[in-house]
Amino acid sequence: MSKMTTPFVAGYFKDPTALKKACKASTDRQHKGHDAYTPYPIHGLEHLLGMKRSLLGRPVLFLLLFGAFCGFMMQYWMMKVDWPINIAGKPYNSWPAYVVITFESGVLAGAIGNMLLVLLVFCKILPNTHTKVISETLTDDTFCLAIPVKDNGSEDELKKFLEENGAENIQIYETEEVERSIGEASDA
Repeated sequence: MSKMTTPFVAGYFKDPTALKKACKASTDRQHKGHDAYTPYPIHGLEHLLGMKRSLLGRPVLFLLLFGAFCGFMMQYWMMKVDWPINIAGKPYNSWPAYVVITFESGVLAGAIGNMLLVLLVFCKILPNTHTKVISETLTDDTFCLAIPVKDNGSEDELKKFLEENGAENIQIYETEEVERSIGEASDA
């Protein structure tokens, strides 16, 4: 396996308003792969970066409804088929008694499915050994806009762009990407 380095330019800001303006300007210039790092969530930053609405809600809704259905059917089967007990003359399939467990099983299935399956896949945060942090103190008190050099111009152009948009400190970083050649991939 050979390793290839990909440089990116990171501009650091002290003010969130300046970061928002820089993100908007970066999106207007149609930079690809840019990302922002902040010490706390900033409302609307994803729109300024040109990100689309997440598809995360659809599978979570499906899992929630599936969990609620399973919880309801479990209670129905237990109370009507498996072990019918006449309680105060009520019918065996008295659905108002099932509401709480149905709701809770839906929330449980939605939460567990969201955490374990959907979130790890959609957000691409599966654990791996190649993840490297730019700086240990990156989001302590500063805001950062990182723009990869590939497909976005040269390092000098990006440095000038970040300076024009109020970056107080600009750094160039090299990241390692794992690249397989065709011969190595066929040997595996």
